[in-house]
Amino acid sequence: MINNENINTNQQLGISILRIVSTFSVILIHVSGPLVVKFGEIPLMDWYIANIFDGLSRYSVPMFFMISGALLLSKDYKLYYFIKKRFGKIIPPFLFWSLIYSLLNRYVFNSEIFRVDKVIRDIFYGSEYHLWFVYALMGIYLITPIIRKWIKNASQNEILYVLIIWLFTLIIGIPGFNNYFPKINLSYFTGFIGYFVLGYFLKQFAGNRQKFAILAIAFGAFITIVGTSYFTLKNSTFYPYFYEYLNLNTLLVALGVFLFFNKINVTNDRLKELLLKLNQCCFGIYLIHPLVLKVFILNGFNLNGLNPAIAIVLIVLLCFLLSFIIIYCLKSLKIGYLMT
Repeated sequence: MINNENINTNQQLGISILRIVSTFSVILIHVSGPLVVKFGEIPLMDWYIANIFDGLSRYSVPMFFMISGALLLSKDYKLYYFIKKRFGKIIPPFLFWSLIYSLLNRYVFNSEIFRVDKVIRDIFYGSEYHLWFVYALMGIYLITPIIRKWIKNASQNEILYVLIIWLFTLIIGIPGFNNYFPKINLSYFTGFIGYFVLGYFLKQFAGNRQKFAILAIAFGAFITIVGTSYFTLKNSTFYPYFYEYLNLNTLLVALGVFLFFNKINVTNDRLKELLLKLNQCCFGIYLIHPLVLKVFILNGFNLNGLNPAIAIVLIVLLCFLLSFIIIYCLKSLKIGYLMT
């Protein structure tokens, strides 16, 4: 998500577009999500609209891991250089925004008595809901040099072997399915590491599969949206399973989106320049956007009275644009790299 390589090939441009649309989709989740969990409290049609937006966007976080895998697992680097470069890019802005969120949430938006130990705890364990991703990314970074050594010498079939076992862990994660399989410990193959390896695999070995990509997106999104609607209505309470990142329907959408944009061709130079600027600000946009949304809420900017289909899109667009402007301006400062 945070790698700002220069765009000099169509494939690199495709990766940058993937990062941009995924960042936009994360904001879409955080705008539509509060409505989705209010099933039974808001008009049913409003809930359906929020479910569609949220369901279409669940691929976004897995996509960040796929992008990192596509970029990092194809390179050789010395261990010290890799650790210094990767963590040197993410830790300063992560610490800065963790501190900002901790101070704002405790002492501005609420009236708590200042305590250093609470601020430190917030930074260690997360001062805002979306920062869990950065902790997960750090874990992926720590194991990347080891995976790179293996993947460099692995055949296509050996990489596919690992991905098939990872896929199997998603299948047995379906409620009720694990009762029909032996209790083999597959914990070494679970988690976001599968998306990380999948991103590399698709970048190296997948060709132009636009039709398959569209089918995968459509089928995965259909399962997510319809499955959530069906079980939510059946249980009379929001049913979150299909929104989880580590399940088959989310995998299908992420797979399709990656294949669709990975090798996209953009010929307009101005558009390429704009994409480059957006790409360079994506990590900062990710970090700051909950604060922008919170400011919207505190100032009563919720577009009440509008159709939620219009209101959600407008809020997401404005949040993305304002976040980009702020981060772009911060980047121009001498110490901007510490914040973005």
